Amino acid sequence: MIGLFSSLDRLGPGNAESLRWALGVAGIGVGATVLDAGCGTGADLGVLQAAVPQGRVIGLDAEPAFVARAQARFPRLRIETGDMADPPGGPFDMIWSAGAVYNLGVTRALTVWRDHLQPTGKVAFSDLRWRTEAPPEAAVAFWKADGVTVSSAEALEQEVVAAGYRVLGARWLGTPGWASYYGPLEVALDGFTGDPGVAEHLRAEIALWRTHGVSYGYRLIVCEPV
Repeated sequence: MIGLFSSLDRLGPGNAESLRWALGVAGIGVGATVLDAGCGTGADLGVLQAAVPQGRVIGLDAEPAFVARAQARFPRLRIETGDMADPPGGPFDMIWSAGAVYNLGVTRALTVWRDHLQPTGKVAFSDLRWRTEAPPEAAVAFWKADGVTVSSAEALEQEVVAAGYRVLGARWLGTPGWASYYGPLEVALDGFTGDPGVAEHLRAEIALWRTHGVSYGYRLIVCEPV
């Protein structure tokens, strides 16, 4: 499975447009220092690098194979294998985490990252949430079986505020952000010769999105410590 994902440029839903939105809301300048926490194979590093041409971008991921791929794609950037709870190279003007904050949990992530921010630093991240009060049973069952706890967008903002942050901006990731992940993943699965169970599960995830994707989505949040 690591080999399959190491071949992809993007390891989860997201796109350049949504990241640029977050950078704009956060007011990130050309000389900023930015951390990509859970950078995967480097899907967002290029946009971050372009946004801070006079600053620094640091990528961090727990999987060495992903870090190696990201470093090959962006040889001039500092990209390290490590723990998102203890990022290197701060303090940061912004910590960005696309779909990876669940590894720590929203509350813990915001709590530990506070000490790694500049006094005016921001955190921007995306997290899977329900878009409806009555999600379909098939979607509930799938994510529960996958070990993913999904709640509402309102609950997410409450978590952010309870962690001592102010929400500066919030929006949903659009359909193109999902397609930019699932499209290449489907192509990769066509040539995948590894565990058939892995391929079956990933195809089921894609099928679920096509059928019930309107009921859930990635909620983008930009926030700052109070």
